[in-house]
Amino acid sequence: VNGTTVTGSQALRSNTTTRGYLANGNVGSLANYLNTQNVGTGQNGGLLRRNGFAEDFIVRNPQFSAANVRGNPSNSTYHSLQLQFTKRLSSGFTSSASYTWSRTLGEADGDGGTTYRDPRNRSLDKTLLGFHRTHAITSNGTWTLPFGPNQILLNNIPGWVARVVEGWQLGGILTLSSGSPMSVSTGLNLIHNSSSGSTPNIVGPFPKGTGKITMTGALPNYFADFKQIEDPSRVNVTTLQAVQNQFSNKAITDANGNVLLVNPAPGTLGTLGMNTLEGPGNVGLDMNLSKQVRISETKNIELRVNAFNLLNTPNWNNPETSINSNNFGQITGASGS
Repeated sequence: VNGTTVTGSQALRSNTTTRGYLANGNVGSLANYLNTQNVGTGQNGGLLRRNGFAEDFIVRNPQFSAANVRGNPSNSTYHSLQLQFTKRLSSGFTSSASYTWSRTLGEADGDGGTTYRDPRNRSLDKTLLGFHRTHAITSNGTWTLPFGPNQILLNNIPGWVARVVEGWQLGGILTLSSGSPMSVSTGLNLIHNSSSGSTPNIVGPFPKGTGKITMTGALPNYFADFKQIEDPSRVNVTTLQAVQNQFSNKAITDANGNVLLVNPAPGTLGTLGMNTLEGPGNVGLDMNLSKQVRISETKNIELRVNAFNLLNTPNWNNPETSINSNNFGQITGASGS
């Protein structure tokens, strides 16, 4: 690098940016750095050019900031079991309920396109889609309260009292659903500069039903039963130019210290599949109470009170799922009225 004593490898191990890439196996980010930065040369990509590498050593078309392929190589599938129950109106009561069990598989949630984690093996990205819900229950109904003339209760009452107690109706909508699919990730670019969807290697029991809401201080945590430790691969990182000190990768253990998830080696995507877990489920109960006031034979006034999310239940967002994040498992947001 300086023409006498500093080699290119030493320079990369000393650079405040690239030493972190080396320490944590971030080969995609390192390749992008070498391909685009002008450090030491004043020319973008000069590090490759000055050292005798071909212009397209890292990317096929280095003169473009991005090169996209437009095609229709993907597909999606949806399978479901759907059940519906209907109670027709009788005695002032009517109700309808539906249940759906489903599997929604594909490579991208929308039609706009996707970036494959490994362009040479697109099938690795066929997984549960973001809008998939394993179970979904929806129910609604109304009940005219049995008070007043021609009803079971308070049938023979004076006219002015009848106007007060008759015409009351209770209604509600109940929704229950499984949480959205989510991937446990590493946050590392282990193959190319857009492969942050790399998943960990699974080395211990990590079942599909993993995760539950546990309050830890002011915020809930979805993986409170797990612990973060330093990834065992630290011993393989060189100590030259203090690169090992930049190591920040973590591993996940169970409550007894048994290692469950570790970071995969550079150039691999990890053995844990994508979208293998489900986030927190959703529950909602909306209700209303209305009263019909009869003014004349042809005129009524309706008074109504609506209550949204009557149970005051928060619908939690998905947690942080990168095993290398200090906030692994933490939930920082919720939705619902």
